[in-house]
Amino acid sequence: MPSLGDDDDPVTAEYDVYITASSPQSQTYLLQYPNRNRLQPYNARSNAKPLELRIKPSSGFLEIDVPMNVYANFDKTKGIKWGEAMLKTSHNGGSSNFGLAAGFARPRETGAAARRARARGGEEEDEEGPDEEIDRHLENFEDANSKGHVMNKQTLGGQILKEESGKPIYMLGAFRGKELHLTKVTGLVQMRPQFHHLDASSHVESAARRREREAAEPPRDTQPRAVQMSVKQNDTDGPTGITTKDYLQAAQQEPWTKLRYHDEDTDEAYGIYHDKLFIHDTEGASQLKSSMTNEEYLDAISAPRHDPSGRSKKKPLTKKQMQVIEESEGSEDDPEEVPPPQDPATSGEQNDAEMADGSDGAQATPGAER
Repeated sequence: MPSLGDDDDPVTAEYDVYITASSPQSQTYLLQYPNRNRLQPYNARSNAKPLELRIKPSSGFLEIDVPMNVYANFDKTKGIKWGEAMLKTSHNGGSSNFGLAAGFARPRETGAAARRARARGGEEEDEEGPDEEIDRHLENFEDANSKGHVMNKQTLGGQILKEESGKPIYMLGAFRGKELHLTKVTGLVQMRPQFHHLDASSHVESAARRREREAAEPPRDTQPRAVQMSVKQNDTDGPTGITTKDYLQAAQQEPWTKLRYHDEDTDEAYGIYHDKLFIHDTEGASQLKSSMTNEEYLDAISAPRHDPSGRSKKKPLTKKQMQVIEESEGSEDDPEEVPPPQDPATSGEQNDAEMADGSDGAQATPGAER
């Protein structure tokens, strides 16, 4: 087998590799948008600069609000309907109070609370129906949009996938001249649309039905009574042994931490990029040394070896054995003398003569075994 020369796969460039230091105060998350075209990023150039970014670091959730164009490919009727639902539930946390990140908790707004509010503010109550309310906002759409009655933003969110033992470690690479600087990724998040507006609309409708039912029914006895509750604790999820109930409760109780968002084209973003993703003192950086041999590294990145025959694993070749193999392959590549071509007729006569007169003196007989 001919050996591959250096010209078949030349080295085009070489870089010095540096790994930036990681700290709990500086975390790097990689946000992926699987439902978004890469040619339409969420930034100011695309008129889609994110409005708000919030995170729950303990329970591991992240959400971002992005604006929507309410004047192109937009259903104004549904936009007002869902906007009104989000506005009515905003005192309970708004969009951040629904979904898995909120532990699937529902805002605790009851008819009794509404009656107490009417008692404090008099008996005045808005008797306008939902259809009339939507028609009124459609006539003054600009005013309704400015006052928050229109759903003019979309919420994207996902669960943070952090580093796990035995799983790959992801790093971000940034080039600077002949240097490659690697920064460890704290977590990955696939940002997908969150349907909090549907949860809010369902909550508003159920609350209205509950108020109607309570208004039609006679007042119930409000005497305190003991209630005994039992919860199964065997629905563990994951190696930590935490139950699903505890996980959802922790997500519900953890408040959102709002972050300041800088557009990618701003000076603040470029400053953070150069400050966090590069090592400034490359001369004083410690030298990276591998604690693994070449064979151990190949075994670490390769799939586990399972031999069905049960034979023991072969030991890796030593340097001396590798040198012998390379020398033998080099000798096979040396050119060998090739005999000159012969005339087919002359070659056939010579073969017949050899068959008739064997080298051991025996005569060749057709059909006889020698």
